[in-house]
Amino acid sequence: MMLSPHPSPPQGLARPRDAGIDVAAALAAWVAGVDRGGAQVAAARQLAIYLAHVVLGHDLSRLSAAFGRDRATLRHALRRIEDERDAPAFDRQLIGLEAILLPLRRESGPCGTTPR
Repeated sequence: MMLSPHPSPPQGLARPRDAGIDVAAALAAWVAGVDRGGAQVAAARQLAIYLAHVVLGHDLSRLSAAFGRDRATLRHALRRIEDERDAPAFDRQLIGLEAILLPLRRESGPCGTTPR
């Protein structure tokens, strides 16, 4: 089973879809070797959130909707991945994933702002 950034929404609500977020989630699941639930899924989701925010430029509101998580959980994921970047091997791996996703980066954010 592949990690999905789009968990089942509450009845009657649809989660917005985004190809870049889907690719970030697929890359994170692949790197984490995720097949199903548990800590590996959470770690892969955190990595996908980080990639979608930092590389693709999605804001936390967008990611909250896409991943079905609150903003505090998203901030935790971002801090966790930043902390892991202190390990050279992890940082090298992340640089490679960022390079794969960079062509999918949005040109501009909401209201014409440039994502960081």
